[in-house]
Amino acid sequence: MSDVLRIAIVGAECSGKTSLAQSLADAFSKEYPSVYVPEYLRLFVDQENRTPRPDEQVGIAQEQQSLERTLANDLIKQHSNPEFVLLFCDTTPLMTCIYSEVVFGGSNPELFKIAQAHDYDLTIFTQIDFPWQEDGLQRDGPVAQTKVHFRVKARLEELQIPYESAFGHPEQRLKKTQDSVRALLAKRKAQKTI
Repeated sequence: MSDVLRIAIVGAECSGKTSLAQSLADAFSKEYPSVYVPEYLRLFVDQENRTPRPDEQVGIAQEQQSLERTLANDLIKQHSNPEFVLLFCDTTPLMTCIYSEVVFGGSNPELFKIAQAHDYDLTIFTQIDFPWQEDGLQRDGPVAQTKVHFRVKARLEELQIPYESAFGHPEQRLKKTQDSVRALLAKRKAQKTI
């Protein structure tokens, strides 16, 4: 049976999550079946041609999880039950929950429950240590980015979710994160031999 390793990449808007997730999937695809899991919110906005309403946030989080399961199953089928499958997830329900709180105010208990069950094998937290760059979506700018950054940090600590920080220029981030993923793979391989 394949061991699906899900690597969560979380952080404020325009902090390099998408680029890092895509680069990691490309780098590891030479050794393991690997895929970049896109942010479902972007797919929703493209399809519906609007931003989601407050009552759609739980569905957004659930669709993010569904997309992960679908892509993992596709890789397992395509590669005839490989030892490991790697999913590099460009956001998680945790981020959907945080953005829902920021954008709509208040909290949604059902959405919080989904976000709280953050069961990824590795969490990467992208830092905001390079200048703001627009990414094509309507975003709120560097002031909002900073507020969200500190909210993400606080939520990770509140939920006691261990994480690795991704900082520095893109090559530095990729190298450091690759090392973290390789350490996770080595640990899982060792566990399989016990």
